[in-house]
Amino acid sequence: MNISKFTNLVYMALVVLGFSSIIASAATGVTGVTSQICGIVNTIRTVVGVLAIALFIAGGAIYAVAHLLPAAGNVRAGAQGWSMAMIVGGVIGLVLVIIAPFIVNMVVGFSGTAGAGGGSITLPASC
Repeated sequence: MNISKFTNLVYMALVVLGFSSIIASAATGVTGVTSQICGIVNTIRTVVGVLAIALFIAGGAIYAVAHLLPAAGNVRAGAQGWSMAMIVGGVIGLVLVIIAPFIVNMVVGFSGTAGAGGGSITLPASC
């Protein structure tokens, strides 16, 4: 299977999962919607945290292997570049996981509610 096809399949699965959870929670009222939003937020935070740790581990392993390669050629430099990019990606992911709740609370704090139009939703502090 081609990587782009796999990526598109994953994106479609996430969209379907998101829509199905929102539609299922619409019947239960605002509390159900709020709990669904909190569930989605917590799932995203967990996935990003796990991916950041995986990037750290993979980047560190590739960086260690790159030092075992001969200096001649572009293989060593390429592997070091890829590994440093993975480590930086992991750092950015962890920073986003740590800072995101503060940004969401700041935005929600300005308006008091999250949502647009007539159906605004008050987010709980635990989310």
